[in-house]
Amino acid sequence: MEAGWMPAAAYAATRTLWAPIGLHFGWNFAAAGGFGTEVSGNGSTHGLLDAPTSGPALLSGGEFGPEASLYSVLFCVLAAVAFLLPARRRGRLTPGRRRAERVLARLLTAAFSSS
Repeated sequence: MEAGWMPAAAYAATRTLWAPIGLHFGWNFAAAGGFGTEVSGNGSTHGLLDAPTSGPALLSGGEFGPEASLYSVLFCVLAAVAFLLPARRRGRLTPGRRRAERVLARLLTAAFSSS
């Protein structure tokens, strides 16, 4: 869930695929190459540090790895919000379909009522 929101928000903010690709690469490199933890449930890896995960599955991610932990979900949601704020400020977010239809109806009503 959060693994889709954060890259999508990064793309919306930057309008380049390099931002979500870089985020994905950086996440996997830090998790597997740096900390030696599982990445997307692919099994254990050996990184610069061997950081065993322990504790409740909600906090450690269980067998899937740290990507399934509550901490990762919270971090990715916060990062997505951090990307969506500038995207909204820059006008790069499109309104929902119903809102767009209401705006279009108002514009058409205004255009035809003034003529």
